[in-house]
Amino acid sequence: MSEAKNGDTVKVHFTGKLENGEIFSKSEVETPIEVTLGNGELLPGFENGILGMEVGEKKTITVPPE
Repeated sequence: MSEAKNGDTVKVHFTGKLENGEIFSKSEVETPIEVTLGNGELLPGFENGILGMEVGEKKTITVPPE
């Protein structure tokens, strides 16, 4: 399979949670967000976590506050 890299357009489902578990943002169940990696559309920590992922892969990405 191909890994996500800068310049790729990807669709991502996500749930944004604070350290205490409170949800602050979430993609729609049937509608993922669609972004082009490397265009600055996402928080850098989130985008860096997506880079290298493969289709169908699930993972937890921790984004530092800075």
